[in-house]
Amino acid sequence: MDSVKIFHIADLHLDAPFTGMNAAEAASCKNGLRSAFAKAVLAAKNRGVQLFFIAGDLFDGAFVSPDTEEFLAEKFASYPECRFFISPGNHDPYTAGSFYAKGLLPANVHVFKDKERVELDDLGVDVYGVGFTSGACTESPLTGYPALRADRINILVCHGDIGAENSIYGPIKKEDIGLLPFDYIALGHIHKASGVMEKNGVHYAYSGCIEGRGFDETGDKGGLYGTVSKGAAELSHFSLSVRRYETVEVDISGMESRLQVTDAVRDAVKHYGGMRVRVVLTGRPKTAFFISADMFSTGGSDPDYIEIKDKSVPALDLGVIEQENTLRGAFYRRMNGRINALAEDDPQREVCVAALKAGLAALDGRDPTEV
Repeated sequence: MDSVKIFHIADLHLDAPFTGMNAAEAASCKNGLRSAFAKAVLAAKNRGVQLFFIAGDLFDGAFVSPDTEEFLAEKFASYPECRFFISPGNHDPYTAGSFYAKGLLPANVHVFKDKERVELDDLGVDVYGVGFTSGACTESPLTGYPALRADRINILVCHGDIGAENSIYGPIKKEDIGLLPFDYIALGHIHKASGVMEKNGVHYAYSGCIEGRGFDETGDKGGLYGTVSKGAAELSHFSLSVRRYETVEVDISGMESRLQVTDAVRDAVKHYGGMRVRVVLTGRPKTAFFISADMFSTGGSDPDYIEIKDKSVPALDLGVIEQENTLRGAFYRRMNGRINALAEDDPQREVCVAALKAGLAALDGRDPTEV
């Protein structure tokens, strides 16, 4: 066969606990991850994918709920014509008590443990892989396999950490890519998609996670879909996100009313319907404003969730206030001292800035909640 159709995903983290959320929201997030995987399997089936790779961290930890076990077995079995290959990662290692050792998966699913080669004679493809057997692995996942056969399409599935020589998560030296002439290396561990890269004739990629779980994982998430042939990998991003996170910066410099600010925020988020959006207010407005997320509608064509981070600094004549021999001056000097003592990324800094704005408003006879 000249080429093979593949689908490559990684870092699903099914059954992640979503701590800090209420029970209903956590359940919704867990279902979102499952839905993204179901979407991937359905897309693969509709496109006639022959090989489906999951490059580690299918689960978030050792605990896998019975309904997740049932869900996965059903999804794998729903497309028996496809071969699924799983390379367990640091979050879901192959251990004696793990889900992988229970024998619940259908015959079209192969889970790697030791380094091995699976020969698919009907496709002219050899699939290589290895799985973590504990939460750490200090051995490179690139080497130690049977000799590659030149007349086969050779694909490696693994969980690894490129460029981190001392990593405990499958360290991969960049210069080692190409030591074995794989046609494609399907990687997991890094949650940001890399796009298909090439070194020494070897094509490789991190597919990234299939769905963001917070504002540290923004943007469209998914997998890679396309064909692999001898010396080539024609793959493109395939969107799978059910729940999507985005961060939007809004400069409110020069604004002098809260209505102006709320209008600017609404305009900035209008294209993010159904998403979870963090709005970061920046710049120097003419006065201080108190803007909270509950001022904005959510759901429908609006974002599902809005979070406000106010990093703006009011353009008050702070030099004059600082010199005042008044309660307002004393309050400003004390709070400004506390703020300046904190690092820019210290969460307490944002709290102190908000307290300064509210305090100055109160001392000026204004309602702090209306600033």
